[in-house]
Amino acid sequence: MEKTIQYKNGNILAYTDVGDKNGYPILVQHGLVASIKDSYLFHRLIGLGTRLISIARPGYGASSPYVMKNMAEWGNIVSALVDELHLSQFDVLGMSSGAPYSYSIGCKFPDKCRTIFIFSGIPALYDDAVLAHWPHPVNKSAEIPELEKLAKGLFFSNLSSEDLLRSDIQDSMMNDCFGIAQDLKIRCLDWGFSLSDVKQTVVMQHSKEDNLIMAEMTAKLLPNCQLEIRESGEHFSAELLDNYIKTAMAKYYERTIS
Repeated sequence: MEKTIQYKNGNILAYTDVGDKNGYPILVQHGLVASIKDSYLFHRLIGLGTRLISIARPGYGASSPYVMKNMAEWGNIVSALVDELHLSQFDVLGMSSGAPYSYSIGCKFPDKCRTIFIFSGIPALYDDAVLAHWPHPVNKSAEIPELEKLAKGLFFSNLSSEDLLRSDIQDSMMNDCFGIAQDLKIRCLDWGFSLSDVKQTVVMQHSKEDNLIMAEMTAKLLPNCQLEIRESGEHFSAELLDNYIKTAMAKYYERTIS
């Protein structure tokens, strides 16, 4: 069930909290088209006795379309939830577009955030050397309304009636696609921190077929990154994510959770 808390100026932050309430907390940072209601993606982690807390970014689902200054502000927003839930320690799992937000949390909580898991993460697009390899057009001066229109055309045109019932589609289309638009805008601007500031161990997996050079460049910017390269596979699928959880995360929690 979706829950909400308030943060700065009465804005709403939506989240779900599933699994063992006494289990080790993992803060889940969703992808570009996604829903925090899709807990089926993490059945393996839940089965291990962890506590999965999925957080909807501004504009997604019930989260207010709050305008963020940069990626660093996400850590400040999440701090309201960390305080609300009295979390003394946690890990972070970021998928695709959730990667920069995961690093932001790591910077905000150097003592509370233990490990950051990144699956097919968006690279360090704040870095011009990395951005030079980005295969898509970038307009750093684009405003949110323009990017909302772009998002609608790219992701939500000609959808079937069945697709429109999916949680990830519905939650991503909320507030005229504000969440996606904001992500597209701030991911290519100054994040408000550098990856050199992320001191946690980062366990990253990326496909060899998914612009690997950008992942390798991003991994080198992180002080303590373990990069695993998938020899094949697309950017994201439920099956690939489950395999990452099985190989990179499940064994980790079997060893570390008493």
